[in-house]
Amino acid sequence: MAAQIDAPPKAPRRGRLRYGLMDLLVVGACGLTFAAVVGPGLHPAPKGPPIALIAQDLGTTPEQFRQVADRFLPHCPNGPPTEAQKRQVATMLNISVERLDTVMEKYRPDRLRQQ
Repeated sequence: MAAQIDAPPKAPRRGRLRYGLMDLLVVGACGLTFAAVVGPGLHPAPKGPPIALIAQDLGTTPEQFRQVADRFLPHCPNGPPTEAQKRQVATMLNISVERLDTVMEKYRPDRLRQQ
């Protein structure tokens, strides 16, 4: 017959922390507050196109380019501009479509991330 091995006695449970529901709610609220205050600062804000540089390359002012772009060019989620939109912008800025295409290619969002 095998000998039975006795386990060592367990330590008393004195001093052991107990968390109540209220304590867990306070810790959760503090964590959420910390995330709301500190979290946005950890991620850089999305940047738009460099309007001043684009306008300079096109030979116009940033204000004039912004007005024309807001009127005729789609915003990023809507896809790239159509040929008709490019012609409208080029006409309004008194430049060629080829020049507009060259500058737009230079400042394309995926090219800016690589620099």
